[in-house]
Amino acid sequence: MLGPERLADTGRRALLAGFAAAAFVPARAFAGAAASLREVFDAAAVEPDAEKRLTLLRAYTPDPADRAVWTMVVRGIEREQALRRAFPNGRPDGASPYVVSQRHGAWLELDAPKPGLAARLDEETKRIEAEAALGIAPPGFVIAAIVERLRRAAGPSDELTAAIGRQTAALESLRPTPGAGVWRLPRGAAYYALRLECTTGSDLTPAQLDRRVEVETRVLLARADRILKGLGLVHGSVGARLRALKRRPEHLYTNDDQGRARAVAEMNAALERLRPHLTAWFGPPPAPEAAVRRMSAADEVAGRRGYRDPPYYYPDLAKVSERPDFTLTTVAYHETIPGHLLQLARQAAAAPHPMQLRYAAGYSEGWAIYAESLADRMGLLSPVQQLGFLQSILFRLARVSADLGLHFHRWERARAIAYLEETVGFELFFPFAAEVDRYAVEPAGFAGDALMAIELMRRARKLAPAAAAARRFHDRVLNRGPISVEALP
Repeated sequence: MLGPERLADTGRRALLAGFAAAAFVPARAFAGAAASLREVFDAAAVEPDAEKRLTLLRAYTPDPADRAVWTMVVRGIEREQALRRAFPNGRPDGASPYVVSQRHGAWLELDAPKPGLAARLDEETKRIEAEAALGIAPPGFVIAAIVERLRRAAGPSDELTAAIGRQTAALESLRPTPGAGVWRLPRGAAYYALRLECTTGSDLTPAQLDRRVEVETRVLLARADRILKGLGLVHGSVGARLRALKRRPEHLYTNDDQGRARAVAEMNAALERLRPHLTAWFGPPPAPEAAVRRMSAADEVAGRRGYRDPPYYYPDLAKVSERPDFTLTTVAYHETIPGHLLQLARQAAAAPHPMQLRYAAGYSEGWAIYAESLADRMGLLSPVQQLGFLQSILFRLARVSADLGLHFHRWERARAIAYLEETVGFELFFPFAAEVDRYAVEPAGFAGDALMAIELMRRARKLAPAAAAARRFHDRVLNRGPISVEALP
């Protein structure tokens, strides 16, 4: 039987296969609303010109039940267009204002070069030079990292070696202004504001998002402070005390097979505690079966990241001694039920159109972050497990605060790293320096996830305390397929 992710992929392939026929339906055919929203999306999806795509969609009058999704897609395309018109530089999708970075560019393929790589390097080199003439260049630490890698590269042909040399020279000639944020760039503030609209699926300004995240962070830090004091951890920032808690032996797994087996068993025990509550909090269809399994030894040695293969989640436990027990309970809920696996099962049942999936900014990850809070509301977490949940949410918000710090408040890189250390304590996924460097070159990349989670938690707090009210809310959020913040019920 296919899992939710595979079912969704199969459905998307079937829809895409039918796009060609719909491509020949003229826009005016949809005026008057005889067609379904899916048919309109089919036709719009194969229209290569974004303005014509918008014209086609705007000519349609959706039924009231479809209006939120229709509006979400139209506004998503409008925001993309506004970003590309105002800032046609960097990555074609607008995700980065730079031609190359430590995360994208042809240079990343140098370890396994394929035919045509030299031409692609040269094409990017020309763009680097052209955009440098406009005052657009990556932060200095990004340039230095790429140049160091290029200098170590040995092309398998004279052609590739020459192309590497040309790109190295172009990058070395850049004179980036001090700082890590896009405020350094011409129209950089406008780029950031527009990029934020795209990634959040909203009209929030940087200042407005900053205030929302700050308010939520303050509440979470205050709660973490109270719990830490109850555990005898009184002095220092919340982050410093979380690092101290991590060092306590009772929360650590041994870095061996026994420790990994224990970690998996405790994650599954957490899921079993939650499972009896699901029917009270979620309507049909029933939640999928879900469990945690250990990766193969080969995957662990290779350093594979955690992954889902429904109905199972395989956590990364290669360095299990660095993953205290109070962090893994929340991971189990986030990745399986009531998080990703539950959401993906509902998504498969809803069979959303690919255009709906594309413009549902922050939905999937935002739901999984929100799902972590449900176990807390169900009363399933011990005080130390509550700290694991709080730390996880704080990390998602701190990502956005550090991003805003770099691009809106003009923080230096070191200050952003220090903020993560003070707020989150220790690294949950990647080193804090690598996190901040990612925010520097992919502005606002995690803003949608955090905003969706904040909005879901805010709306849930307004519900009646009975689980039945939450159940109705969850069904409205899940059963239409992915939606943006603006489309939330």
